[in-house]
Amino acid sequence: MLHKKILEKLKVRPAAEQDDDDCHYESGLELTRQARHVEALAEFRRALKSGERVAETHLAVGLVYEHLGQFDDALRSFTEAVRVDTYLVEGYMRLGLAYDRSGQFLKAVGMHLKAIRLQPDDIELRTNLARAYFNVGSYAEAIKAYEQALQIDPEDGAAHYGLGLVYLDLEDRTSALEQQKLINKVTDAALAEQLMDEIDRQSLHSPKPAPKQADESGNPWDNLPARS
Repeated sequence: MLHKKILEKLKVRPAAEQDDDDCHYESGLELTRQARHVEALAEFRRALKSGERVAETHLAVGLVYEHLGQFDDALRSFTEAVRVDTYLVEGYMRLGLAYDRSGQFLKAVGMHLKAIRLQPDDIELRTNLARAYFNVGSYAEAIKAYEQALQIDPEDGAAHYGLGLVYLDLEDRTSALEQQKLINKVTDAALAEQLMDEIDRQSLHSPKPAPKQADESGNPWDNLPARS
């Protein structure tokens, strides 16, 4: 499923507000919502030829390519989106996530930082940055980014969970347990249980896990619920 938050930002305008130049872009969004992705791409390409909402269209194309598993094409589309509009927060966010996925973690950090400079109070951008710092092994910076996210929303379960995983990777079981208790107290009991499972499985006396590799129990980062 495509990123709901971005699709909301790229919502179709009421028919009365549309003009002829917007028709292909709007049609592409509607086809995307119907999961008719190949047809959506064709409409977005027509939109780009006619010069319709170019940055937003490149962003939408990248989202479709991601859904189709064409990640290199998605990366190129997101890059073009922020080239056209250097203030497109969602473009930098998607670029950061795309770089994360491809293992280019330092580039991911850079894109997440650019997004945060434009929208500093967005908790999702802060947690994305924290995850990227974790992936490059910059644990102190990851902790700082999660703490900044929790200043925005002290009850954000994803931030507490991620912070718990960082502490767990540092073999700081006590601090990880503190995050687990906070999740259980203020947010999501199921997420708290998942973090507790990780704490039990990766005790101080167990070999230190590789944070970016899924094992037979799965990648603990995959337990995070999608943000609405």
